[in-house]
Amino acid sequence: MGEIKYDKKFSIKTTGIKEWHHEVIHYNRCEPTPYHALDRLFKHYKLHKTDRLVDFGSGRGRVAFYIHNRFHIPVVGIEAQDDIFDQAINNKKRYRQRAKHIEAPIYFEYGLAENYEIEPMDNRFYFFNPFSAEVFKKVVDNIL
Repeated sequence: MGEIKYDKKFSIKTTGIKEWHHEVIHYNRCEPTPYHALDRLFKHYKLHKTDRLVDFGSGRGRVAFYIHNRFHIPVVGIEAQDDIFDQAINNKKRYRQRAKHIEAPIYFEYGLAENYEIEPMDNRFYFFNPFSAEVFKKVVDNIL
């Protein structure tokens, strides 16, 4: 299924690349993971009802909605671009109208990845080139 068809299926809008408003050294542009890559990844990597996934650099929420819809598990998206975060919240409103039957929650938090406090139930983590190796190290240290 193509990018636009998946977005329509979920009632969301996640296509397109978004650069930062100003030069930011440690954070990369908003660029969604292609749906075909998610299909391929989750053909081999399974998530379970007891999992809770955190998507660092979640953008407009594509990965969060895909995983929530496919595995019916709680998902947390962390996003630092304010306008992109707002788009994720709007996507969530539309998606939840279509996915009322899925009880697991979806959360989006606005802020820097290295400032996210890992919760005890957070046990799966997703990164799609959201930031520099320096920030990645800080996030991994928080996870461990």
